[in-house]
Amino acid sequence: MSIKLRELIRSIRAAKTAAEERAVIARECALIRTAFKEDDNQFRHRNVAKLLFIHMMGYPTHFGQMECLKLIASSKFAEKRVGYLGLTQLLDENTDVLMLVTNSVKHDMNHENQYVNGLALCALGNIGSNEMCRALAREVENMMASPNPYLRKKAALCAMRIVRKVDEIEDKFNGKIGNLLEDRHHGVLLAGCSLLTTLLEVNPSYIKEFRRHIPSLVRALRNMVTSGYSSAAEYDIAGITDPFLQAKILRLLRIFGERNVDASDEMNDILAQVATNTEGTKNTGNSILYECVLTIMSIEAESGLRVLGINILGRFLQSRDNNIRYVALATLQRVVNVDQQVMQRHRNTIIDCLKDADISIRKRALDVTYSLIDETNIKSMTKELLNYLLVAETDFKEELCSKLCMAVDKFSPNRQWQIDTLIKIMCLGGSYVKEEQREKFCRVVAATPELHAYTVTKLYANMRESLSQEALVHVGVWCLGEFGDLLVSGNAVGPDDQPISVSSGDVLDLLYDVVRKPPSAEKAAATHCLVAAALIKLVTRCPSEAEKIKKLLRRFDASLHVDLQQRSCEFLELLHSEWDPHRAGILDRMPVPEKEIGGADSRDRPAPVGGAPTGGKDLLDLNDLLDGPAAPSATSNVVSTPAYPASGGGGDLLDLLDGGPPTAPAPTMGGDGLLDMLGVPPAPAASQDAPPMVAFEKNGLKITFFPRKDADGSTTVLAKFANNLNVPMTNFVFEAAVPKYITLTMQPATGQVLPPQTDLVTQTMRCVNSTHGEKGLLMKLRIGYVCNGTPVQEMGQIGGFPLGY
Repeated sequence: MSIKLRELIRSIRAAKTAAEERAVIARECALIRTAFKEDDNQFRHRNVAKLLFIHMMGYPTHFGQMECLKLIASSKFAEKRVGYLGLTQLLDENTDVLMLVTNSVKHDMNHENQYVNGLALCALGNIGSNEMCRALAREVENMMASPNPYLRKKAALCAMRIVRKVDEIEDKFNGKIGNLLEDRHHGVLLAGCSLLTTLLEVNPSYIKEFRRHIPSLVRALRNMVTSGYSSAAEYDIAGITDPFLQAKILRLLRIFGERNVDASDEMNDILAQVATNTEGTKNTGNSILYECVLTIMSIEAESGLRVLGINILGRFLQSRDNNIRYVALATLQRVVNVDQQVMQRHRNTIIDCLKDADISIRKRALDVTYSLIDETNIKSMTKELLNYLLVAETDFKEELCSKLCMAVDKFSPNRQWQIDTLIKIMCLGGSYVKEEQREKFCRVVAATPELHAYTVTKLYANMRESLSQEALVHVGVWCLGEFGDLLVSGNAVGPDDQPISVSSGDVLDLLYDVVRKPPSAEKAAATHCLVAAALIKLVTRCPSEAEKIKKLLRRFDASLHVDLQQRSCEFLELLHSEWDPHRAGILDRMPVPEKEIGGADSRDRPAPVGGAPTGGKDLLDLNDLLDGPAAPSATSNVVSTPAYPASGGGGDLLDLLDGGPPTAPAPTMGGDGLLDMLGVPPAPAASQDAPPMVAFEKNGLKITFFPRKDADGSTTVLAKFANNLNVPMTNFVFEAAVPKYITLTMQPATGQVLPPQTDLVTQTMRCVNSTHGEKGLLMKLRIGYVCNGTPVQEMGQIGGFPLGY
């Protein structure tokens, strides 16, 4: 005996465990299957209704799909309604069974009962496939002209689905839209606006054609705005006449008025009426005002109307409702460039939002505040944000410091104020200043020779007070290494413009304190690397402290951190007497960057501070290298070698790529380790069987291949990498992939940095063609490097090698 739906719900809710619930549902599904097999017509609609509830709980109900089709074909409205409900819930547009219901839907569209027509239209509008929409488009078009407003509304909404699904008949309903927009029935008008909005989104070229309906939309909106409130009115909600229709018309006007002066002039008056006559004490009115402001800011509105819109957002900011304030801040962020002068009036209110208890409000307020900063208010706004940095929560400081640094870099009135402000930021939130901003600060300092002494003195004084801020310590250590001679020269001036005396021993004592108490224990090795670089630089700046520097460097030569150990060993070797003639040149100050710092793109990044390693993706994944249309059909071999193999394992890259032909190991450094590190690349072979081939040339990088046929039948290709830019390319990685019939072996490149305007870096490849030249040599290339702080990844392909290679 089939139980009722409410009894099933009661049984499921009575289950105390998930297992009991599954048992109840399994038992009921078994009974429903039995009823379906017995073709029980009496309780079919009840069983499908229970399946709908089971489906909502996430259990499989596919076995009930055909029963939905049987219910749709029923002559009883109650059964037909359950059938259509099951159709829209248990099936989707990709279900094969759906094509069987097309005739039933078409039949119900021509039914004499309007509610049966509505069920068919609703089903088509929700899950209609491309084929169903194309087959039933004519019926929907006819129903849009029905004298019944209920059917006109349903048909217009169903037409939205057809417009989205069937491209070739999107203009089928164009002639009906005008009548829908002139309709006095609000439901039909709302459906017409929705249909027109969808049509314009699918095909924006229709915007010009449908601008002729702007007067009708303006008239309908004016009637709703000027009509008095009546609690008995059908469409009144909280004192607003049909807010849903008003919002839909405002969005449609926004589309028509964008970048069109004439259309904007037609709607300026009604937008002013909506903005001034709508009561904003409740969310209903606020929603209308919000849509109105977005429309005002999107069209070519008059300046006075724009001021009115921004003032409405200013009132939103003073609301106690966090949702309204968030919406106001989000909108201000979108329109901040419309009228900066008017936006400045609400600056204090926006800054107050930085102290809100809601983190989302604070984050949005920070974005708007940053957008308000310009050359005229940079000093006052920075002061406000620095005061807030003192009390900001920990999880908010990183973003705040980032915004502050970007604003200072972009709008600083002079270089000294820029340096002073950045030092303040690092003193207050140095642990939250990103690596890029620290490097940018060092670039600014290096490019300002007249402030070298001032900067190093100020950093020294702040480091003496506290070593807890990581960014302050890192840039301070770098500056001590670069400009320490200016600090100990006897001409240093303190913050109060009074001469101060700093000895070489004081500087080394401070560096020793940094070694003993690094600001971050997790990043102690990175800090020690910077200290080691600063110490070796101070050898030429404070020669009297050479022995003390050597003693400090020996603290690191047995470090477990490989990079730090290698640095210290190389630096200690540089202190040997044989390097005396060359030491001053090697340890000279870093060259001043060629690009102007104050107006430079924020993506331009300097070399790593003090030579410290920066994060980057040295290993490039070649899994998709041969996925392009020009790739050979055969399975390909992939070989890649970084310019310098990573320390700590020789097979990491090959393991990553599941093995492959072995590559020759990098040459080990002998007694002349520094010369090997700075080694000159080998010259290309003098004899070549084939002329040079340009394998890749883009964005200043040129790769030339010099192929040579060897006596054993293999091909040796020497790749020469030329950097034609005025800035170096760092972290350079060259990778190649070849078809399966070719075996490729690659030697390590002679360098990982391509100096500007040179072609010194080379890499040798050896190819063995198993077809003995019957199939041509083909390579796909992937190149990765960092230029101006921006990672670049390029793809290329080269063929056309001489026959027999």
